[in-house]
Amino acid sequence: MNLSNLLSTLDSQIPIAAVDVLSPDEATIIQWLTAEANNKLSSPVFFWNLGVSTLEQCLIAADGGLMFKPVPEYKKPQHADPLLYVFDYIANFSGNGVFILGDIHPFIANNSPQLSWEILSKVKNLYHRLKPTDKRIVLLGQNIQLHESLVRLIPYCEVPLPSIDQILEHITSYLHDLQQSAIEQELTFTVTLENAEFETLSRAALGLTLEEISDFLRLTVKENLTNDGVVVDADFIPKAVEYKTRLLSQMGIELGKPATIPFGGLDLLREWLTRRRRLFTQEARSLSLPQPKGVLLAGPPGTGKSNCAKNIATILNLPLLQLDIASLLGSLVGESEGNVRRALKTAEAIAPCVLWIDEIEKALSGSGDTSGVSQRILGNILTFMSESTSGVFVVATCNDPSALPSELKRKGRFDENFFVDLPTEPERVQILGIHLQRFGIHLESEYLEAIAANTAKFSGAELETLASEAALLAFDKDRPQQVTLADLETCRQTITPLAIQDAAAVERMQAWASTARRASSPVVAAKTQSLRAAKFRNMN
Repeated sequence: MNLSNLLSTLDSQIPIAAVDVLSPDEATIIQWLTAEANNKLSSPVFFWNLGVSTLEQCLIAADGGLMFKPVPEYKKPQHADPLLYVFDYIANFSGNGVFILGDIHPFIANNSPQLSWEILSKVKNLYHRLKPTDKRIVLLGQNIQLHESLVRLIPYCEVPLPSIDQILEHITSYLHDLQQSAIEQELTFTVTLENAEFETLSRAALGLTLEEISDFLRLTVKENLTNDGVVVDADFIPKAVEYKTRLLSQMGIELGKPATIPFGGLDLLREWLTRRRRLFTQEARSLSLPQPKGVLLAGPPGTGKSNCAKNIATILNLPLLQLDIASLLGSLVGESEGNVRRALKTAEAIAPCVLWIDEIEKALSGSGDTSGVSQRILGNILTFMSESTSGVFVVATCNDPSALPSELKRKGRFDENFFVDLPTEPERVQILGIHLQRFGIHLESEYLEAIAANTAKFSGAELETLASEAALLAFDKDRPQQVTLADLETCRQTITPLAIQDAAAVERMQAWASTARRASSPVVAAKTQSLRAAKFRNMN
């Protein structure tokens, strides 16, 4: 069921429906439902939840706003169960009406600790007994998970996040309302945004609800108000991104920043990504070309998978979202899965984008999970990847693919599974050069080749540490930005690579590589040893 046909559903003798909506937009949905029910069903609308002491009638004010008026006939006895009483009141109500019941789903959710069999039975009874009447019930809340005995009785719809066109229309309309309000208060209110800037502002607000966008506009206008009035200009765009970043982080979604450090090597992965960059353009969508689904990057810790994920967003020229599944886990049954679904829907609203799930095996391995939450979260992610066509490119990084569920690793789930191995010698040259340049240090290529030849089991992270330690050593010796080969060799001897400390784990990872595609080309031929030996002889 879609929200657009909710009224026709209620009008077709289906007495109860459920609407899943993010909390900021609940009042908006109540207002919309009130106006629609008044016009199309000629029916009054009432609202109730455990937070109000009575039943309230929903009314549309003269200015189009929403008002709540207590129903005097509703008088709950002091010791009566409030939820059971409102059910009885609806059953005995003599007229017609649409009753919006907020946040009662925990009491009728599958396996919820708050599940009440008495309330569940009441709901089923009401479903059958309200059919021949003109009384209807709408269950309203966030992350609704109905009990299995109600799933086939109660149609369900989820309010989607607004599209860019809806946001653009809303921003234009809301700024006009704010401008009219400013005129009434004899304040100067100037909007200098060009058409392209309006669209950029709307795109910056993707992933927010309309109510959250209204809150942002009011807050930012208030903060920019001076004695000369307020000017709405292009400065609102970065402020919208900042506001959205703060809200999304509370949902376990981090709006990633562009990569500041390029990744060295991984030429096969880079080539694969470059070939797919144009598939996210409007031209590709107009040709109905398939949208890439994502990649799984697996390899030993420290090989640069996280930095690579950030760079993928840069290569594809897409915004980066990082999904922290651990922060989405809730204590209530169904809460974790609901949070993950909402996060995925948010990514879909912002699309096209890159969605990065770091160390995915820790969240989805299911180790020690007796409630099946990990399996249900996995199901949500798999369904999303198979059904989403909006252009969300999932980048999952993994240190231990053996801990991943087989459903996630099978061919076709991701576009490609890449194995990110310890860097080859030419890649070590690139990585060392990149990190030394961060400190303003430039070494001749033969010196980089010399130290790269002696760091065979180093990961990218360990090479970064080596470059940092060498830069510090040179600074301590009053040679800032003048690192020698001897400095690098001295620091190299103090670092024991993970590939040596935990050789068995790294070897298991490399054994898995036969089932995946390598991210780097193999080294065809090694260089001769004479040049390296000569360089080491001249270290001092």
